[in-house]
Amino acid sequence: MPDSPRERLFGSGNDEVDPSQSVRRDGERSAPTRAELPQARRLQSRREHRARADAQREAHALRPAGGSEVDYNPNKRRGLVTLALALVLVVAAGSFAWRTLGLSLPSFSSSGGDYSGTGENETAEVKINKGDAGSTIGSALVAAGVTKSTSAFVEAMAASPNVNLTPGVYKLRKKQSADSALSALQDPKNRVGGGIVIQEGLWQSEIFAKLSKGTGHPVSEYEAVTPAQLGLPSTMNGKLEGWLFPSTYDFDKSMSAKQQLQTMVTNTKEQINSLNIPADQIQKVLTKASIVQAESPNAANDGKVARVIDNRLSSGMKLQMDSSVHYVIHKRGTVTTTDADRANPSPYNSYVHAGLPPTPYNSPGLDAIKAAANPTPGTWKYFVAVNLDTGETLFADTYDQQLENEKKFQAWCKANPGRGC
Repeated sequence: MPDSPRERLFGSGNDEVDPSQSVRRDGERSAPTRAELPQARRLQSRREHRARADAQREAHALRPAGGSEVDYNPNKRRGLVTLALALVLVVAAGSFAWRTLGLSLPSFSSSGGDYSGTGENETAEVKINKGDAGSTIGSALVAAGVTKSTSAFVEAMAASPNVNLTPGVYKLRKKQSADSALSALQDPKNRVGGGIVIQEGLWQSEIFAKLSKGTGHPVSEYEAVTPAQLGLPSTMNGKLEGWLFPSTYDFDKSMSAKQQLQTMVTNTKEQINSLNIPADQIQKVLTKASIVQAESPNAANDGKVARVIDNRLSSGMKLQMDSSVHYVIHKRGTVTTTDADRANPSPYNSYVHAGLPPTPYNSPGLDAIKAAANPTPGTWKYFVAVNLDTGETLFADTYDQQLENEKKFQAWCKANPGRGC
């Protein structure tokens, strides 16, 4: 079997001594004399002559000017090559790790200089985009007059490798040190617009108000966006309720009102797609989910509340949900309604009109949507929260059972005045 490539390069490790060679006492092999060689070995081909001549020239070229021979040990030379290769790999790995941190390779100098302190009263806005490298952020800070040089900021980031900067717009003091600027970019108080929290169950008007406050766009710009512009069905009656998914959004004034709302609608569509809800059931599911979101104080009961909705609809009962009345009169703070409130003729008033409301009337979260799409099996037709602090809710099959449960709710309200009853 022929030698393996490794054996051809480095030897098999168990070569036998050539009997044609003699061994000196010091253990090194010496070349045999011409007389000791067989006749066949005395005759050398032209190729062997050329090889010997090349070897002599190479050895001569390796001699220093003084004439003494250098130690041309192939193993030592291979070791030097290995060391050089290792150094190259270390440098390459360091470069990769540095870029993985989102930084440019440092110059290891502060030739650009740096300011000292936390800056002056004058401020400037700086935007950080997702994926920006340290040098990109540093350049933006310099352009805005916040820091003195890009290199100073890059070095500040290199000294804090665990820092993660959140994309967004920041209002920062001008002429501050790179270290101070890095600290300021980690303070949420300095963010402008980003980090707008949209809670579950908010009405469209409340969402518009929060977006306006966070980005500086007037509410009228959000109100001017129509469902058709966002690719929503015409059955929305001009409303966006149910499609503005509750989450935390990094919006700023550079995004138009339409772009912001489109992002929220896209988020809702992605959530719905993950649940495999049939297209012709989406609007119905979102409407039911908005009721569940408003009526269920405890997410653990969402599926049972959704079943009550289905059971009432299938039996021809009116839903009679107080949350639908609250939406009509735009009143928050209580879970109850008055006779006058319940008499409002709005199509969203489920005390007056049978069936589901025309559209969703808030923005439900994922738990409520899941419950509406897949209600818990059961025969309940009634429910009431008997403790508004814990969300404890009792369910009943008959109206008589419901009346008994309502007494517990009234007792809790009496013991806890001004707590939302």
